Amino acid sequence: MQRTFYACKKKNIHSIVLAVAGDAMLALGGIMRACVIKSAGHIAIEQWPETPLRKDEVRLDFAWGGICGSDLHYYQHGRVANSIVREPMILGHEFSGIVCEAGDDVTGLSIGQPVVVNPSRPCNTCDQCGSGLTHLCRSMRYMGSAAHQPHTNGGFSERPVVLASQCRVLPKGFDLAVASLCEPFAVALHAVALGEIPPGATVLVTGAGTIGSLVAVAARNAGAGRLIVTDIAEPALTRIAKVTGAETFQVGSAELSAEAEAVIGEVDVTLECAGSANALDMAIRLTRPRGKIVQVGFLPPAAPLSLAGLLTREISLLGAYRFLEEFDLAVEQITNNAVDLSSFITGRYSMGQVEEAFVAAADRSRNVKVLLHFDT
Repeated sequence: MQRTFYACKKKNIHSIVLAVAGDAMLALGGIMRACVIKSAGHIAIEQWPETPLRKDEVRLDFAWGGICGSDLHYYQHGRVANSIVREPMILGHEFSGIVCEAGDDVTGLSIGQPVVVNPSRPCNTCDQCGSGLTHLCRSMRYMGSAAHQPHTNGGFSERPVVLASQCRVLPKGFDLAVASLCEPFAVALHAVALGEIPPGATVLVTGAGTIGSLVAVAARNAGAGRLIVTDIAEPALTRIAKVTGAETFQVGSAELSAEAEAVIGEVDVTLECAGSANALDMAIRLTRPRGKIVQVGFLPPAAPLSLAGLLTREISLLGAYRFLEEFDLAVEQITNNAVDLSSFITGRYSMGQVEEAFVAAADRSRNVKVLLHFDT
């Protein structure tokens, strides 16, 4: 039996990993730390058994991971829409790492390479996958998701295992913290692509959270002329104005004032990133006849909406969900410095401060993207 040895980091020591030719490799002493959600408000760093490595997989030394809105929903409510936490689950789908072990069939990746991970795991057999729409896969196993049982564990562990095909190699020395923003930026690029922004168009972005801010960056790069961003938090608006030069308007507790709407006038394309019924209503009022609205934010259940304007103005309303080839485009733009997203990283915490980090991530007045890492 052929055996190959690799070294992986393990807290303050190195463990020897025994790779055995076959369907899996067994990590000796395979216990690691992981960020685990059990129910609403119940999150902790716990000991977790390491996953045996298959032929087409790699094991990573975790570098940095971003707390997403869905992670916050699991923490705050124990669910995201109909995806309910019913068993302990490792969170996280925005993360980077360094390859520390590779399966027998893996090519194109080598030990020590820095990578960022595409968290999508489509089935590649359903009708949507067959049509090339893998992001709409009917059996998607997205990392860090409770959509299925057993749940699909995420990447917030010391040594996550992923398919080699999920990895995108990064330039050596590239900031792995910034690289963790590839996934949310891919979401932004996909939404903007659906908006089909004409050169010089007037574009409205509602919501200046993480996705809204990244959408504003992507919209500006896509050729938006007049760029307008609205949000309830003034610090978020100040930040996005500095990065993109956008006009900004602060929304009150209910909606934008009539005076502010008059100043904005009509827009060609709206990207609704707030996930708010009021924001969508405003978008319908402000989008020109035969304009386009792309719904990016998740609306709450039974949100009261006034949709008559869609009919009378023949406005197109599209949903935007995750991404397709935009993940590779996000990696390209970020690593080639076509965009600088570093200013959106507003908090860095160790996993030992995980609850503090999640509280910070929920504070929209202070933070856009909060990142986590493991102490070495």
